[in-house]
Amino acid sequence: MTQPLKIKTSNWQSIVFILGPILFFAGLWAIFGKEAFRTVFWIVMLLASFLHLVFLLRTKNRVYWIPILFYLFTALAFVAPYRHLQLLSGIWGAILFIVLMYVLITNRIKWRYSEILELAARPVNQSDDGFTPRPFPAGAARYTREEVTSFARFVLKHVIAFPYFEENRVVFVVPEHMYKDFFSLRSDYSNDTYVSFGLDGDVSVNIAKKDYQKYKEELTFDQLCQSLGNVFKEFLELYRKGEGSKIIDRLNALRIIS
Repeated sequence: MTQPLKIKTSNWQSIVFILGPILFFAGLWAIFGKEAFRTVFWIVMLLASFLHLVFLLRTKNRVYWIPILFYLFTALAFVAPYRHLQLLSGIWGAILFIVLMYVLITNRIKWRYSEILELAARPVNQSDDGFTPRPFPAGAARYTREEVTSFARFVLKHVIAFPYFEENRVVFVVPEHMYKDFFSLRSDYSNDTYVSFGLDGDVSVNIAKKDYQKYKEELTFDQLCQSLGNVFKEFLELYRKGEGSKIIDRLNALRIIS
């Protein structure tokens, strides 16, 4: 029997993501005409291709080549100087669209914010107290600088968290959206949800109030923090054993869409 989710989920973001662009471009065509639609459309496609190029460069995940090329060929289908080149670009765009749908359905480039919050909540069954705005000491773990650094690259590749490297620790920030992180616009993450791995082995956790409010109930905060720390410690141990694929399997098993 599937365990009920402890985080609040909503499909409105997926609906907006799908219907928003369709309504925007339909309205653009209806109000300003075909040429305005063509101009805006290919510019948006190029910007989307550039955005995914940044994701590729930061994560080193080659799967991002699929959306990059999809958006690029889709743009060329509208602005290529020769009709046969437009047709060829359109065909490649259609093929890549099918591949992109497969990539999205199989969660190859899904940001894992919701899954991490849910995994942290799974072992917590008490609601004794509420949110506390302070970092929580989550015990210790055994690892080397090289191991936690390599693990950080893995975590970033699969957009599980965004790692920040400091002199004495590696901080794994778990933001709902990583745009600020990918474009180096996050100046401070002290008030965000994160798990910190000190190079002395100490692990600490901070859960942001906005993320705590994502849960359906006011879970016991210390237990939730400890559980989040345990999730990352378990992930690190799996990665050290060469079993990184099991981390992805655990995340996918939750079947969270939003």
